[in-house]
Amino acid sequence: MEIITSHNALDFDGLASMVAASKLYPGAVKVFSGTVSKNIKQFMALYKDSLLIKAPKEIDLRQVTRVIVVDTANPNRLGQLKDLCDKEQVDFHVYDHHPSVDDDIAGSINEIHQIGAATTILVEKIMANEISLSPFDATILTLGIYEDTGSLLFTSTTSRDAQAVAFLLGRGANLKVVANFMEQPFSGEQRRVLQSLMDTAQHHMIKNVDVVIAIYDGNDFVPGLDMVAYRLFKMEECDGVFIVALMQDKVNVVGRSGSNSLRINEVLRSLGGRGHEKAASAVVKKGKSCEEVAFLILESINEIIRPVAVARDIMSTPVKTIDQNRNMEEAGRLMLRYGYTGMPVVQGDKMVGVISRRDVGKARTHELGHAPVKGFMSTEVLTISPDTPVSEVQKLVVEYDVGRLPVVDEGRLVGIVSRTDILRILHGEDFPEDHKVLYSFSDGGLKNYFELMRERLPAEIFSILELAGQVAQEINATVYCVGGYVRDLFLQVPNFDIDLVVEGDGRDLATRMADKLGGKVRVHERFGTATLILNDGTKVDIATARTEYYEFPAALPMVEKASIKEDMYRRDFTINTLALCLNPGKFGDLIDYFGGRKDIQNRYIRILYNLSFVEDPTRILRAIRFEQRYKFTIEPDTLRFARDAIERRMFGKLSFKRILTELILILSEKDPLSALERMKETGVWKYILPEVKLEELNRMTVKRIPVVLGWWEARYYGSEIRPWLVYLLVIFSKLTTEQVTEILKRYPLDRYALRCIEDSVPVPQLAQEIIRDRDLLPSQMDKMLANLGTENILHLLLSIRDEFAWDRVVKYCDLKESARVELNGHDLKKLGLKAGPHFKTILEELYNSKLDESTASREDEIGMVMKWMAEGRFSDAVVD
Repeated sequence: MEIITSHNALDFDGLASMVAASKLYPGAVKVFSGTVSKNIKQFMALYKDSLLIKAPKEIDLRQVTRVIVVDTANPNRLGQLKDLCDKEQVDFHVYDHHPSVDDDIAGSINEIHQIGAATTILVEKIMANEISLSPFDATILTLGIYEDTGSLLFTSTTSRDAQAVAFLLGRGANLKVVANFMEQPFSGEQRRVLQSLMDTAQHHMIKNVDVVIAIYDGNDFVPGLDMVAYRLFKMEECDGVFIVALMQDKVNVVGRSGSNSLRINEVLRSLGGRGHEKAASAVVKKGKSCEEVAFLILESINEIIRPVAVARDIMSTPVKTIDQNRNMEEAGRLMLRYGYTGMPVVQGDKMVGVISRRDVGKARTHELGHAPVKGFMSTEVLTISPDTPVSEVQKLVVEYDVGRLPVVDEGRLVGIVSRTDILRILHGEDFPEDHKVLYSFSDGGLKNYFELMRERLPAEIFSILELAGQVAQEINATVYCVGGYVRDLFLQVPNFDIDLVVEGDGRDLATRMADKLGGKVRVHERFGTATLILNDGTKVDIATARTEYYEFPAALPMVEKASIKEDMYRRDFTINTLALCLNPGKFGDLIDYFGGRKDIQNRYIRILYNLSFVEDPTRILRAIRFEQRYKFTIEPDTLRFARDAIERRMFGKLSFKRILTELILILSEKDPLSALERMKETGVWKYILPEVKLEELNRMTVKRIPVVLGWWEARYYGSEIRPWLVYLLVIFSKLTTEQVTEILKRYPLDRYALRCIEDSVPVPQLAQEIIRDRDLLPSQMDKMLANLGTENILHLLLSIRDEFAWDRVVKYCDLKESARVELNGHDLKKLGLKAGPHFKTILEELYNSKLDESTASREDEIGMVMKWMAEGRFSDAVVD
């Protein structure tokens, strides 16, 4: 096995070099050696499915025979892959732009060039071998070169770097994307120092505090060491960092801390340092080496560092719990008595889940207060141990937006840490009572995707969104782009169906946009929505932010005006709760209240609350549709709640019209077979079409449907087809007439669909007749098939396995598509025939001759009619 890797704390030059190397070594597997920088994490969150880079644990290192190492030659920077350097049987190819040192990796190929970026070396080889690059590839490679050359401004930049960038721009590199991920450039000297510090950085875990000490002994003075320290601190993702740098015979020390337990000024005081608790520095003018100073720092840390507060120190105990077999009403009374918004659920002394006040409220609404808690609790509960540092607890509370974390020791619930407990640690007893989250969007929690939207949206739609934001600003409203478009933006799936939600008056916004753009507005008063239809046919759905509640299970929702957060909460799954603000100054800001972005990254379909499927069982079908469309997985708790709703026969409370709508959407997917099988596996199929035994369907025929549909649409462009109806015809073909009749009584299909289903009954027999009669003319076939809909013809083709018969049906369809009789009644009169019923017979005969290719032109048709007249076929119609 060949693998491609780069250094630990991966940057864009390393990542780009790996991508470039994969073009030169197309069979090699790209593997991270260890950690990656924050920018790389953000980049991979969007593009990991395109880059396909594995973690070391995902490969068998024993099978590795060659390692292509890029952007480093230092074995100590290979993280989890370092041990491969000690194996004699492993061959190394090294591509690097850093100066060589004695203990560098000795490979069979060592390409070490003193240029601005390692990516340039590999781009030159791509150019020499005339290897093609996509615009996406070119963008990543440009990003690598720009990062390590400071956008070609560092003194280390060479003409070779510039030529490589010129080549990549010619291959479609997108500088807007590059600019979006670029950090503030370092000077060349600062980057060199940072590189050296990364090579020497060592992590020390002292009383649960992760401290990094890194040494630079270049002796030349480099300004901005504090900036370098900050960058190293961010890249290493530690609690504190100390840089020990020899510059002009003086040892300079710069420290940064992110932990209240590590006070930098106290640590450096013995070295004469000064500063603040989180940032300080010192200069040791003579008499000590960098290694000696580093040792003194470690000694000082051990003496001064405060033990880190852990969950055990702040948790509340004992914890009030409820047994999983108690009912929802009892859970509600307990939470009301103690003022809790949620409670741990236990089985004996073991914690098995969590139930919330919201779950109880919804259970009461649907008269399920008698049901046991275990049926509605969340079982995938985020827990911590008694020794989890408070800093880690804080990160979990922020990342997952939870109000409390159970403390579990060997399976037993020993305490609970609430958001309030953490706030007391952060603020003391005077913490602000109105805190809701531990971060604000202005502190970096909010991500902006302006460039991504501009890159992937057609210019005309992007302009409409900009105008929507401007108009909203004028009427003191806020407008968001929501739903499927935002979801598919991150999945890189084309979707230009734009849905807008307005915190304000959606109908007013739609009317004002129509005034500016032209077009008309269709208003739906009940739901407070409007559809803007522009003159070119473009449709934009605009809704006032609203919340919904269900008066009883499976009911249609009642609507009230609400905020964007409440509007998102009414939606089916977290992946559909993302919103992009469109107002000026905030255009492209992502609103993600429910972790939708993370679930997209983790490829999960997750409901927002436990009774979601009770309120609307059709969401089960939507969950399956999205799961199979995007190759996601229904999150375990969500799947459990779906099965529970199915077992409670919630589908029996739905109208068949609503079920039909969801079934049509599933059958309209590109390849719905997997969704049908998932419906059977979950138990929902028996409530949809119990007459149909999916295991008896011919899988090969069903698998052929999307192929045949694609072929038909390409061959007969513009032909309107209902794909879902073709699937229904194939599915119904195994049923008796009585079974089909029962189904049609339940489901309100339109007249065309009903006619197609009725006409499909003889299709298998027609297929056999066409196969048997190999001399059947197209005109004879037309008498058999002329009245069938397009979907019936497709069903016929799917029923034919004989190649000769297939070709004859296709030829008939081709002829029928183009066959047009050019003569009309006036022409027949001119030829000497009297008007009458025989005109219809003559024109039908001419049409048949066109199908049978006996006539091809107007002249042929005239000749054919004259021949018939000469034969006396229409003698009584000839004018005397």
